[in-house]
Amino acid sequence: MDVYINLLGYAGSFIILISLTMKSIVKLRWINAAGSLLFVIFAFLTKSTPTIVMNIGIIVIDLWYVFKISKVKADYRLVKAERGSAFLDFFYELHRKEIVGIFGEDSFAEARGFSYFVCNGEIAGLFAWKENSPAECQILIDFVTPRYRDTKIGRYFFDRQLPLFREKGYIRFVYNNVGAAHWKYLSKIGFRETSIGSFEKEI
Repeated sequence: MDVYINLLGYAGSFIILISLTMKSIVKLRWINAAGSLLFVIFAFLTKSTPTIVMNIGIIVIDLWYVFKISKVKADYRLVKAERGSAFLDFFYELHRKEIVGIFGEDSFAEARGFSYFVCNGEIAGLFAWKENSPAECQILIDFVTPRYRDTKIGRYFFDRQLPLFREKGYIRFVYNNVGAAHWKYLSKIGFRETSIGSFEKEI
């Protein structure tokens, strides 16, 4: 029996450690609460009242933050950026390593249009593109900072901002040679894989 109780404690510890690797704050809180719940059971079986009290407190705090976050209505916007502006260069250099790893070394240089993803007044990411043809827009950078990586910005953009691009005459978005770290996200927001690393979406 002691072996199973110890395994329960180890499982709770492991889940809490995993929660700390989550980029999404909501996921972190939910997974952390699950780990703390296992610790409550573990502490009950080992008759450790302080551990029970502490982990119940952690669960309450986690759930409170999830509740607060769920009540905040996100205001998403796409704000035009200008090549050569100090802030655009600063933002790119700040996230250069990750952007290059996903979208390639030449993505920033090849882009002809830039916009910031903005959430509740805070810069949440960078969107950059170029025209392949009068009907086709190639997305070169679709980068979101870790705090906002829950697909909400992508879903907002590809659901709400499409008229801006239809007005330019585009009928599809395409990605070429995008890194594997981005593939799952693109599938979630409705892109179809046409070849390895290439995706498209009719608009």
